Amino acid sequence: MRLFVAVLPPPAAVEHLRDAVEKLNVVRAGAGVVRPELWHLTLAFLGEIEDERIEAVTESLASAAAAGRGGTLSLAGGGRFGETVLWVGAEGDVDALGRTARAIRRQLREVRVVLERRPFKPHLTLARPRSRVTREELRADVATLQGYAGPPWDADRVHLMRSTQHRTPEGTQAVTYEPLATWPLE
Repeated sequence: MRLFVAVLPPPAAVEHLRDAVEKLNVVRAGAGVVRPELWHLTLAFLGEIEDERIEAVTESLASAAAAGRGGTLSLAGGGRFGETVLWVGAEGDVDALGRTARAIRRQLREVRVVLERRPFKPHLTLARPRSRVTREELRADVATLQGYAGPPWDADRVHLMRSTQHRTPEGTQAVTYEPLATWPLE
């Protein structure tokens, strides 16, 4: 099963962002836009985990979450990773969120989950446009996002999420996320 650990923005933050991005070039072009119900801040991507390892992973995450800290966040700013990902950043208690992400990753490594070694950069992926918009359109979208500031919200829990890919009746690839467990943060 394909898993990740995330903080989910509340509906009010999602709606605010949805309204703010509706005129972006990537949204108007339908260029790899991530559906709002899938928006999240990833703390750790676990990848494929065998069913028999889920209990150890869950116990490890419960321990890390108990020591983790929440805080007040807002979705704000934005940028891109190359030509492939357009994202919105986070502001507020991002240091506390980063410490929580590092604690989660440490605990997961203790139960032998292999994780990527890239630094934690809190962001919410909006689109994976690739070549479906021009570079100029993508730059304009980044400039628009850099001025974005969403409402504050309490990041007070982490979720173990399952990602499932499947084919739609139209023959396209679709992704759904399902929370498997949730833990409060102090």
